[in-house]
Amino acid sequence: MPRAAALPAAERRARAIEALLDLACSCAPEQISTAAIAERMGVSHAALFRHFPSREALWAESVRWATSRLETDLQRIASDHSLAPLSRVEQLLQANADFVCRHPGLLRMLLSELPRPGSSPASEEAKAFGARLRNSLTALLEQAVTQGELAPSLPPAELAPLLLASCEGMMLQGLVHDTLSALPQRIAAALPLLLGRRP
Repeated sequence: MPRAAALPAAERRARAIEALLDLACSCAPEQISTAAIAERMGVSHAALFRHFPSREALWAESVRWATSRLETDLQRIASDHSLAPLSRVEQLLQANADFVCRHPGLLRMLLSELPRPGSSPASEEAKAFGARLRNSLTALLEQAVTQGELAPSLPPAELAPLLLASCEGMMLQGLVHDTLSALPQRIAAALPLLLGRRP
């Protein structure tokens, strides 16, 4: 019987990330073993380790995969000057919410990884992306103030993390109550209030 053609390395790595995120939807992320990921992929444990030398490397690659896709959306929206600054703020936060709805396993992983003492490659990737998102929001809020679109009670540098914290709180509630599918609508309803805009 002829052997099946080997998958390209990039595709094998992508399948490992997909398997991890799928497992994280129904399992506590800290309990997911590399053996379980290999089994989900239908490969041997040794084959998985040829692509990821450790569990931490796979976790970090998964976060890097996610943030690179979010980064593409972030840059596209932030640079779309056909939209007013506050519209871009809302679109950035909505894009984040939409991605979480499509990949709830990623949210479970981050909630498991970020509160841990010390740091890990995955948490550092997530923190770096969070800082870039916060900076983009701050810049757009500053533009909105300059253009007279926004008169916030807080400076933009303080309002940006407050917006993120509010959206992250709604993400956590959606995960706890199994209502993530309603997250985009909830954020759309909350943003005008948080930004002091009329709905």
